[in-house]
Amino acid sequence: MRHVTICLVSICGLSSLAHANCSVSSAATRSHLVELYTSEGCSSCPPADHWLSALPDTRELVPLALHVDYWDSPAWQDRFADPRFTQRQNALAAHANSTLVYTPEVALDGREWRGWQSGKPSSSNTAPIVALSLHVDSTQPLRVSLDAKPLDGAGASTYVAYIALAENQLSSAVRGGENSGAQLHHDHVVRAFVGPLELTSAQATLEVAHDVQHEHAAVVAFVQRVKGGEIVDAVQMPLAGCSADGSR
Repeated sequence: MRHVTICLVSICGLSSLAHANCSVSSAATRSHLVELYTSEGCSSCPPADHWLSALPDTRELVPLALHVDYWDSPAWQDRFADPRFTQRQNALAAHANSTLVYTPEVALDGREWRGWQSGKPSSSNTAPIVALSLHVDSTQPLRVSLDAKPLDGAGASTYVAYIALAENQLSSAVRGGENSGAQLHHDHVVRAFVGPLELTSAQATLEVAHDVQHEHAAVVAFVQRVKGGEIVDAVQMPLAGCSADGSR
C-alpha cells in the first residue's frame, strides 16, 4: 500500500489532543470535494461563505474555504489569505484551458461549478478509484498519516495527495475594503495546507496557527489526478471526534 506521512506541528491550540488518535477511511462511494475560493475583501463573497457553511454535514461532502490574497489591499488584508490558494485557483483554471479566476468561485472535484447557488452537489453513486485511510496520532507533534492505494490499476505517479487543516466558527470584524463595517462569519477555512505529495512515501511538516481551536477543526485529505486536475476522492476527520482509544 502506498503511504503518505504528514506531521502537523501546533504551537498551542491543538496540544490538548495529546495521546488521542483516530482514523477514517474512504466511504463505499466517492466523496465530493467542494472548494470555495473567497476573500474577506470581496463584497460578493459573504453569500457564498454562508452557502458553504450551510452544506449538510455528511461524509459525501468535504468542504474547504480557501481565501485568496489578490483582494488584499492597504485598506484590508484577509488574515486567512494565502498566496498558495491563489496559485491553486490559477492551476484549476489552467486545467480547464482558461485564465479566468474570480471570487466567489466554487470548484467541485477540481472543476469550476457555477451551479452552486442552486443547492448542494448531487449524491455520488460511483465507487472510489483510490482507497484512502487517514490516521491521526496526536502525541506531540501532531502526526497525520495517509494510506492511499489506487484501485484502477494506475501507477502511483498518476495521482498526488494534499492535506489540509480546516476550522469552523471563525469571524472577523472587517474595518476596511468592500466589506468595511461587516462582521463576517466563516466555516471550513483552510488554516494549514501541504501538497502536492507523491503517493509513494512522502513526509512534510505543516505549521498550524496558535489560535486554531481543535474542537472546531478537522483534518482533510484528498487525492488529485495529475493530468487534468480531477479530485478522485477525499476524507475528513473532525479532531473533536478523536478519543484516547482510537475511535471517532
